[in-house]
Amino acid sequence: MPIRWRLTLWFSVILCVALVLAGVIIYIVLQNHLHSEVDDNLKVYAAEIKDYIGSDIVMAPDDYDVVCDAACACSPALREFGSPGVHVRLIDGNGNIVGRSENLGDLELPVEESLIERGLAGEAGTATLTASDGTKIRVMTDQIQGQHEPLILEVGQSLRHIDAAMNQVRWALIGSLLAALAFAIVSGGILVRRALAPVVDIARTAQNIEESSDLSKRVGYDGPKDEIGQLATTFDHMIEHLEKAFESQRLFIADASHDLRSPLTVLQGNLDLLKRDLGEEERRESLRAIEAETHRMSRIVDDLLLLAEVESGQIEWRGRVSLREVLLESAERGQQLAGDRKVVVGRQEDIFIRGDAHRLKRLLGNLVDNAIRYTPEGGTITLSLFRNEDWACINVVDEGMGIAPEHLPHVFERFYMVDRARSRSHGGSGLGLTIVKAIAEQHGGKVTVTSELGKGSTFTVWLKL
Repeated sequence: MPIRWRLTLWFSVILCVALVLAGVIIYIVLQNHLHSEVDDNLKVYAAEIKDYIGSDIVMAPDDYDVVCDAACACSPALREFGSPGVHVRLIDGNGNIVGRSENLGDLELPVEESLIERGLAGEAGTATLTASDGTKIRVMTDQIQGQHEPLILEVGQSLRHIDAAMNQVRWALIGSLLAALAFAIVSGGILVRRALAPVVDIARTAQNIEESSDLSKRVGYDGPKDEIGQLATTFDHMIEHLEKAFESQRLFIADASHDLRSPLTVLQGNLDLLKRDLGEEERRESLRAIEAETHRMSRIVDDLLLLAEVESGQIEWRGRVSLREVLLESAERGQQLAGDRKVVVGRQEDIFIRGDAHRLKRLLGNLVDNAIRYTPEGGTITLSLFRNEDWACINVVDEGMGIAPEHLPHVFERFYMVDRARSRSHGGSGLGLTIVKAIAEQHGGKVTVTSELGKGSTFTVWLKL
């Protein structure tokens, strides 16, 4: 069963239960209210009748029929009490009816013994009795003190009009319930279908992508920013990221194959030369070339493995790392490799962050190596560490040839080299700055670069404190 019909069914069931409960409560409250009104009316009738007939009973205690008939006909008020739907009876202590109003006619009404007992005890009581024709009568009894023995005054009112009204209410509630359910099913199905339309589009788009392997397809949701909208937008973003990831993977494989092909070609050529009858000098030259290319291949493979590990999200949090110590160690190591260049430390604040010290050293080491590679002899590389609001900033400033504006957006891409020939001559793999960017992002940070041709470059690592 489609989810939209399951949702509609569940909503309809919940609505049905709610309506049934509400209907039952309304029915019971209304019925109790009407019965309460009848009881209040009976109390008024009983009190007024007692006032009218009490003295007659005292004056003629031995003739109960005369007393009752006179009581029911002696005044306009009593004749009103004896109107259709309301009756009056006098009952003795043995349960015998000693008088009753004429409007009862041939209608037989049982005598409730419990009411007689309560009346004799001086307590007023109420009950619902069933007449001989099936009509329900609500009766109230009270005691009237005669000269020789107490009598029970019973005032009753027919519940036929209440039963008829409640029957209409019952059918009205049932009809309303059925109408509401029908409306809920139809309208709910339409609304749920509209609400889930983006989900259908997502499923259709995913199916099209699976069939065509075309990651350029999008849902293109244009609606309210609710949960469904967030799902559609997230799906589009996910497909966009996958498209970029696959494109990056394709380019990565192509670049890696190209960069590994060159040293392999050199290796193959020198191995072919070694198979020939070469002089000692040529032989040594081939071996040096093989060794250099082997070292370069090893460096590329190591960088690829590190980049894959960093981009996989794996990181060892070893507690707080002193960035000042990382900076000083990188400066000391850089000075050993700088030759005639100077590596100096400028501003250095004592800042700690939570991260992987080994990878942070690799990040700063790559930046220092890159600065040394492009700084001419006699130049200076300056390292700085300072706090900028909620960020720890590490600056690596060189006095190299600078980077042209058209190259700046690409310097962190895999295997991108501004000066490919110079990078190869210094053993560069084209992955150093890519690793820097990946490690910075793994620590919740970023890396930026500013440069001016002929004046050098400044790389800034931003790490979240």
